[in-house]
Amino acid sequence: MKWDEHMLLWSKAAVRILDIRYKVMWEGQDMLSYRLPANVFLLVTSGSAYVQIDENKTLLKRYHLLHAGKGMYVDVMPAKHEFACYLVFYKAVLPSTSPNSAMKRLAEQDRPFGKFFHVIPPEPAMLYNQIRRMYEGWQQSGVLAQIRMKAMLFEFIYELFTQLETSKEMGSPSDLVTHALRYIHEHYTKPVTMVQLADLLGCSISYMHRLFKAEVGKSPNEYIIGKRMEQAQQYLLTTQLNLREIAESVGYSDVYYFSRLYKKQFGISPLQARKFQSENGFSDVNPLNPSRSSIVPSLPHSYNHDVNENHFHQKGEVDLISNRNTKPSMTALLVLCLSLLMSACQSGGNSISSENQGNHTSNAVNQAAANSAAKDGESAPATRLYKHKYGETEIPVQPKRIITPYHLGHMLALGERPLGAATYVLQYSASAMDTTGIADLGAPLNLEAISDLEPDLIIIIEAYLEPSGGYEAFSKIAPTVVLEAHQDPIKDITLIGDILGKQEEAQQWITQFEAKIAETKERVHQVINPEETFTILNVRTAKNRMIYRDRNMGGNILYTYWGFKPQEKVLKDVIEGIDDESSYLDIAEEAIPEYAGDHLILAAAADAQDSVDELMKSGIWKNLDAVKNNHVYTIDFDQFLFNDPIFSMKQIDILTDLLTAGQ
Repeated sequence: MKWDEHMLLWSKAAVRILDIRYKVMWEGQDMLSYRLPANVFLLVTSGSAYVQIDENKTLLKRYHLLHAGKGMYVDVMPAKHEFACYLVFYKAVLPSTSPNSAMKRLAEQDRPFGKFFHVIPPEPAMLYNQIRRMYEGWQQSGVLAQIRMKAMLFEFIYELFTQLETSKEMGSPSDLVTHALRYIHEHYTKPVTMVQLADLLGCSISYMHRLFKAEVGKSPNEYIIGKRMEQAQQYLLTTQLNLREIAESVGYSDVYYFSRLYKKQFGISPLQARKFQSENGFSDVNPLNPSRSSIVPSLPHSYNHDVNENHFHQKGEVDLISNRNTKPSMTALLVLCLSLLMSACQSGGNSISSENQGNHTSNAVNQAAANSAAKDGESAPATRLYKHKYGETEIPVQPKRIITPYHLGHMLALGERPLGAATYVLQYSASAMDTTGIADLGAPLNLEAISDLEPDLIIIIEAYLEPSGGYEAFSKIAPTVVLEAHQDPIKDITLIGDILGKQEEAQQWITQFEAKIAETKERVHQVINPEETFTILNVRTAKNRMIYRDRNMGGNILYTYWGFKPQEKVLKDVIEGIDDESSYLDIAEEAIPEYAGDHLILAAAADAQDSVDELMKSGIWKNLDAVKNNHVYTIDFDQFLFNDPIFSMKQIDILTDLLTAGQ
């Protein structure tokens, strides 16, 4: 695509927004053969999905941007968990020109508003923020709102083309790191994950980590923490903000965790730093010159790629030597004296092992932070620190009022009822468990409804965060723990049991589950040779055919727990071949024989029965060995979509009955 010509045509266009939508879909909730009523921009906010527009097929992931023209047919098939996106429908026309004009010929050649393209924006957060504001503005009415929306659309187009134009000049490691640094400096007060940075650079997490450390001299996470602590130090010594307010202002909802990071960075806790400054008269603080006024050593100069072009050695390393005095500063001496004084006071004349001393100091920091919180009129039940994907969070030792959009079955299996769960999870779980009295929290999750339930703990997976306001939005309501969705009932119930303080109950369930696996494995192996192969085929509406891997749809039971072999191409192309975020491989109906094993598990939802009937009438189906040998077993898609503890037990029973029927 010639972006210069494309931009020229956009600059001449008259544009009107027709609709802006936020759409959430889940695996199994496909949108097929949808004819676009207008030109559209689609920006993915979470999850991934296979999308086919006419003959163009692609896997869309978070922050991918797609454009398609009016009249094109769209198929959207979510690949795993939740898939969410914004859609901006618009109409654009070019002014009438003479028949022979160059502009008219260019428009007919390029067709900018009806063209399909798929891009990965270099700075997706910018576009995401703009399209989110457009969505919010679309809810307003009036002429002024319409004018504002039109301006915002052109702002969005401008940002998109600016990024695409800039990205043509990018590609060197230095440029990529500059990109990451800009993002960190603009977003360090919010959660910044390694996944976000890797997506931003368009590379793997491991490559991004190596690249960043080679150029900056520290890992991305170390740099982010350093940036936050540098700002926190300024707030601490130049303002009257309390500890919790400072922690929140630099991106930490957990004041205990913040205190520990600060102490690790500067050698003393934030409360000790402020107290020492107050008692020793260091009050002449110039925020523009922190190195002269701080009672703690200043951070190494922040890496600034624009002014450090000569900081590279021939081997590509960064020269991080700063301009420092050769004599120790008064600041450093003060810190040393304070540290020695504290150490002497804590020892009380007795020898203390380094390990115990570390624990004692850590507890002192936590207690100091707790005292600060108490002075602000706060009180809390017995708590502990829990490490998760977004850091460490102070959670109740025995939480009682829990929100968990995803882990409904895990909690019920442990005898606990959450206050609320996501719409999709509630709907699919109702057939297998009692969901009476559990609030429907919607999709995206309704933060107001969650707040009204007054939870003391929120347990959530990452897929729910972004569409509902991000981690900070939840952590402001209650302590929030972000877990990986392992799709492994043993791993998941172990995690939930640990969080709820129900480790014993979790272990009891695992013991029962493992006993059930052993008993049923012996039964099915008496009927089917373990060397025979299996394939899991999902038939949906139209011509959609999916081969599932070893996670859900019974794959974990067949391949992992019972030890049956996947068909050779299933192993190579699906289990070992597809993206780790995906649960299945989308194939053409004609390719089914290439993937069909000795035994075939056919998964279909009720609304796909017509497609199943059509497939079974075909010659492709009738010539399969599994069909000829009566080795086809039909399962309900809805019953096998989740693999929480309750569903997993039921799935084992269903598959055991199917495979041993008539024996």
